[in-house]
Formats: sequence, structure tokens, C-alpha cells
Amino acid sequence: MMSRYLYLAVLGVLGAMWGASFLFIKVAVAELPPETVVAGRLIIAALILLAVLRWRRLRLPASLRMWGHFLVVGICGVALPFVLITWGEQTIPSGMAAILNATTPLFATLIGYVWMREDRLSGLRLLGIALGFVGVVVAVGVQNMHLGGASLRGALAVLVAAACYGFSGLYGRRAFRGLPALVPATGQICAGALVITPIALARHGLPAVPSFYVAGAVLALALLGTAIAYILLYWLMERLGATRTSMVTYLLPPFALLYGGLLLGEQVGVGTIAGLLLVFAGILLANGALRWPQRQRQPATPALPRR
Repeated sequence: MMSRYLYLAVLGVLGAMWGASFLFIKVAVAELPPETVVAGRLIIAALILLAVLRWRRLRLPASLRMWGHFLVVGICGVALPFVLITWGEQTIPSGMAAILNATTPLFATLIGYVWMREDRLSGLRLLGIALGFVGVVVAVGVQNMHLGGASLRGALAVLVAAACYGFSGLYGRRAFRGLPALVPATGQICAGALVITPIALARHGLPAVPSFYVAGAVLALALLGTAIAYILLYWLMERLGATRTSMVTYLLPPFALLYGGLLLGEQVGVGTIAGLLLVFAGILLANGALRWPQRQRQPATPALPRR
């Protein structure tokens, strides 16, 4: 029983930390380019994870094949979505970014069906996917849906990031099967740092010394939103499995909306809450958590023998 409460507590802590990441990104991107924010975040997180890996007496595998997997997930599941979310938060509120990021399970369901043919897409699951994306439109607001709007571009960037997370989650589940949880967490963060750092330097050079708040935001992103969060994520996946751990998806938007409202003064309207609820309902339907009640069938009457 105690372990059950411990898992729930860790899940809540993980949701609180990842929800706060959207706040820290919003603060950091006010002074630093998105690529620079992500590079700083990943370099610090990689150093922390490497130190923890050494302390645990574990090593990153030396095989080129495994590093190829690290590179795929490091790009599609770390560097690219981090940059897209950070870029998107230049024009949309942090709470909105968290709601759009919550569509990751919807993309995972679609990609899992198209790519791996894992599950059959029933009519109810398709309804859930459609309902989730209707929730996105409601949350963003029809008035912000014109193609030239900066808000729409920011929202689309975060949606692409959610699709990247959906793909990388499915890919990593197969590629890293059997590895200690800390190893793929460290490998993908290191790969992401190796990819984004030269891009950030080539585009923006060495950044000027940021303000205290921005430097603190990048450090918090690296420590809480990346290094510790990934350790907790894989720790939970080892004990609860990927499906139950994915419940953290439902915790990020409420925390992000709370932080954004209290600390950044972001407005949370009725459309935002309605869109969030529609996204959650869509996720539940798409993952089979909600189903139509099944009618109890009458036992078939046995056939009488012919005379």
C-alpha cells in the first residue's frame, strides 16, 4: 500500500515539475533565442545525468547501433520538440502550450496505428482523436486561427512537438527495451545536446550574460524539467509501465495554467478550460479508457436435436 502512495506522489511531483517547465521556458525566451535556451538546458542536464550514471556505476553503450537510436530519439524526442515549444511560447501563453502538448497521446495513437498497426482504430477511438483536436481549436480560439497570425504559428509549432513526442515514445519503447532506465534517459539527452549546441552557436553565437531570473529559469529547466524529470519518468515506467505513467499527461496543463495565472498573470478563459476538457475526453476515448456500456447478451438457446 505504501508503494502505491509513493508512486502516486512521484507522479504528482513529475507533473508539477513538467508543468513548471512551460513557466521557465516563458521566462527564459524573453531574453534568449529558443535554440540557446534548449542548448543550455540540455548541456547542463546531460552533465547531471552523466554524473548520476557514473554514481550508479552504469555506462552508456558503445555500439554505433544504440547510438543511432539515441540520435533518433535525441532529435525527434528531445532537441526538436524542445526548440518548437520554446519557439512557440514566444507568441502563446505557457498554459496554452501545455494544453497543446497534452495532445501527445492522440498523436501516439495515430502513429501507432499507421506505423506499427498496434491497435485497431474503432469508431469510438476515431471520435476521441477528432474530439481532442476540436478541443485544440476551442482552446486556441477560432479568432486566432487565421494563417498569418503569430499565435497560430506558435500553436502549430507546439502541436508538431507533440507529434514528435508521440513518435519518439513509440520508437524508444522498442529501441531501448531491456536497458536500465537511466541509460536511455542519459543517452537521448546527450545526443540532443550534441545536435542542438552547434546549431545554437552557428545561429546566435555565445549569448550575453542573461539576467538572474533568466539564468535561474534555464537552470531550473535543466535540473527539474529535464534531469530529475527524466530520472523520475523512467523510474516510474520501470515500476508502473508506460501506460500508467502516461497519466502524467493529465497533470501538466492544470499545473501550467496555475503557474502561468499566478506568476505570469496569464488569463485563463472559459474557452481555454473547455478546450482542455475536450482534449482530455478525447485522450480517454482514443486510449480506450472510455467505452460505450456493453449490453449483456442473452445466452444462446441450445439447438434441439432433430427427430
